[in-house]
Amino acid sequence: MYKIGDKVIYGTMGVVEIVDIRSESIGTDLRSYYVLKETGCASSSETLIPTDSKPLVDRMRPLLSGEELIALIREAKKLPPIEWIKDNRARADKFKKILQEGDRLELIRMIGSIYEAGKRRIEEGKKNYLADEGAMKKAEYFLYSEIAEVMGIPYASVPGFIENI
Repeated sequence: MYKIGDKVIYGTMGVVEIVDIRSESIGTDLRSYYVLKETGCASSSETLIPTDSKPLVDRMRPLLSGEELIALIREAKKLPPIEWIKDNRARADKFKKILQEGDRLELIRMIGSIYEAGKRRIEEGKKNYLADEGAMKKAEYFLYSEIAEVMGIPYASVPGFIENI
């Protein structure tokens, strides 16, 4: 069970903090909820996750330690990017699935794949596909917010941090 003040990864929101655990009545049901707020976000919006909903609570994952993050980055650098799918729709579906699953290693590989494809397109005098860029930005946000939080560095410094590992 999580407690108030814990920082976790929730879905693809990146790092969130549990700011409260409270009971709310929705209709006639009284349920207990984790109250999540994105870290580093000026928004006051909150996300409520029922504490008794295993599928939703399972989407909350503890942050990795600094050592675990460094090991993950080193492992990802040894692996090839995800194989490029030429069909735009199939590729978008694959990237959507990776984003939903939130597997950090696959996200890093996906970013590498999109980056490499973008370099090739620029060499051909073209721009990267907008959908690919959007998927890459989401994956970067998900990963970079965790790295910045755990390593205590500014979000903007994360790419350089990764490069130097």
